Amino acid sequence: MKMKHIAFAILGMSLSVSAFAGVTPAQIEAARVANTLDQAWISGASAPTKTIYEAWAKGCKANTLSIFSTSTNTTTTPGSIGNYNAYACERTGGTRLAVLYHTVDGGSLNAYTPHTIGAKLARIAYAGRTVGATGGCGATVLTYNDSTNAQNNATVYKSCAQIGVNLPASGANATSNGTNSTAVAADANGPQTPIGGFSDVEAALFPATIGGGSLIGKGTEINAFLVQGFGVAVSIPLYRKLQELQSLSDVDATTFDPVNAPSLSKGQIASVLQEGGAVSAVESWSPILGDAAGAEEVIVQRRVDTSGTQSSSNAYFLGNPCLASAGLTASSVSSGAYQVVLNSGSGNVKAGITTASNNANPAKTYAIGVLSLENDWRVESAANAGYRYIKIDGVHPEQGDVVNARAAFATGKYTFANELKAFVAATAPAGFQRTIVGTLVAALRNPAAAQCAVLPRGIALAADGGNTSCESGVVRAQYTKSGKNCAPAVLFE
Repeated sequence: MKMKHIAFAILGMSLSVSAFAGVTPAQIEAARVANTLDQAWISGASAPTKTIYEAWAKGCKANTLSIFSTSTNTTTTPGSIGNYNAYACERTGGTRLAVLYHTVDGGSLNAYTPHTIGAKLARIAYAGRTVGATGGCGATVLTYNDSTNAQNNATVYKSCAQIGVNLPASGANATSNGTNSTAVAADANGPQTPIGGFSDVEAALFPATIGGGSLIGKGTEINAFLVQGFGVAVSIPLYRKLQELQSLSDVDATTFDPVNAPSLSKGQIASVLQEGGAVSAVESWSPILGDAAGAEEVIVQRRVDTSGTQSSSNAYFLGNPCLASAGLTASSVSSGAYQVVLNSGSGNVKAGITTASNNANPAKTYAIGVLSLENDWRVESAANAGYRYIKIDGVHPEQGDVVNARAAFATGKYTFANELKAFVAATAPAGFQRTIVGTLVAALRNPAAAQCAVLPRGIALAADGGNTSCESGVVRAQYTKSGKNCAPAVLFE
């Protein structure tokens, strides 16, 4: 019996993971001790999280994937399980184990800030910690099953420790930097600094004062060859009021057909979002709702300045910073019946709009915000499901494509979309840490033909990414901005 126990123990430490649904913390620790473990840490945008995970999975051996998350809920789908995760597997073409740590707290700008302004981020704890022990993941192990692609299936470890603190809404500061630097250094078996990451927009669209701007000497920014769509979401009472004023209606109160969705112009939306705009100036919906505007507050659920979603909104609606001489400023200050809420994540925006939809006070039911289109109210929990997308200038983001929400922007009919960026820091060590972002981009830009139809919702392939297997105008965009999101879209042939 003793020999049998020893044999089982050795098997549990082996790098041959065929008997496992995914690599275990014990295997990761054994690989670290044996110097056969690769680790890297990326940060930045939350919108493409599921896409990035699937790009990682593409380079993993079958039946070796594991996901680690600080989340305590039972959700297992990548992109919906919180801001601090790690993905582990045995990589194809070798016998080494690898772990990719992924922090999306604060949003896109934090793909750059560790290298532009020295921001210190939090991450999930070293994945080789013993499950159930202090600092390790929770004892309950779940499974992620992707019905569209079994290659993405994984064992999921939840309730893992978070190393460091969430960033303040205004971004990293001396206090958060000190706390996170100390915490990460104490977790010495995990990566110490992000080596880059992904952003909804290029660094140049963020102010240099908060870590955007020029990347000269800081690293290399490349096109990720993905297009991310965005939408304007409103609370259900506001949605119905706009329908009423535009003589639109659905079958019944439970129906929300994109064909019958209300529409606002870019200018009207800008008037709500702009500091000193027509709506904020009068602290009323009257510039949009006219005589139908009552005492309802204008509730703007926006993202923080480090968010790529917010930067995308600023550029698209306010021309900031694209129109240097005429760019408008996004509102950040509440006044009277004009209320602005700065949110660190999309989940907070959804929850805030849902709160408005369910508010018993009729003066607090009209809310508006911007979300990336991977967010789908149809599959949300009740706490986050009270938002609906509206048309912009008569075009709905889900027009002709309710499930995937990409056909409208892939064909250019709907124009609120940006081309994503990837970044690799100049200080990234040679080997796995320096090459993994490029490896992910290569997987992102050219999925196998069988996977074209199951690209995550709200994401399309860029027209100039070299992919020829995915259908143009359906999964692949028909135009390009050549990686410059302030530039006009040009038909790509």
